[in-house]
Amino acid sequence: MTRNREIVHLVASLIVLTIAFTYPSLSPEKMLIVAFGVGTGFLLHELAHKFTAQKYGYEADYEASPMGLLLALGLSIITKGGFVFAAPGAVMIRSRQVFYSPLEDRYWDSLQSAKEFAYISVSGAVVNLMLAISFIIASFFVTPSGMAYAVLRTGAFINVFLAGFNMIPFGPLDGAKVWRYNPVLWGIVGIPAIVLFLFL
Repeated sequence: MTRNREIVHLVASLIVLTIAFTYPSLSPEKMLIVAFGVGTGFLLHELAHKFTAQKYGYEADYEASPMGLLLALGLSIITKGGFVFAAPGAVMIRSRQVFYSPLEDRYWDSLQSAKEFAYISVSGAVVNLMLAISFIIASFFVTPSGMAYAVLRTGAFINVFLAGFNMIPFGPLDGAKVWRYNPVLWGIVGIPAIVLFLFL
């Protein structure tokens, strides 16, 4: 995927998620507040996947899913903002060039591959949790009735929601890949996401 196309896909997903998380109150003020949360949560989540994959030598680009975008908007409208299907797309990972050298221990290893894909999968949720905790801490230092508080608390909620949703150990979600590799690793990230979600 060309860089320009990837940017278009990221922006389209950002807009759709912002509307989905804002609905049914689509006031400009609320959309700006939600856009901050989605901008940090969604964009940095996907970039974490991308850069972690590249660190392991893979080619990786974000690609929006038309069905995922429709589900995000559709379920938000049907549930009147009660639930957002937060999977508008995914980072597509393509194979790297693999070689074998008798002088170096560098060859395709299925166990190493499973570990790499688990770390790639969990990286997005880890970023979300770090952002959520940072926003929660920062919110204690601003006026509860002010705009900054609303921005920080909304950002924290969206990041926790994205972390928790993506760590569901089911289907194509990140949590399923992490759980298959190591349930303990899943618990280290998934349990705090659940606790923070209940806190918020």
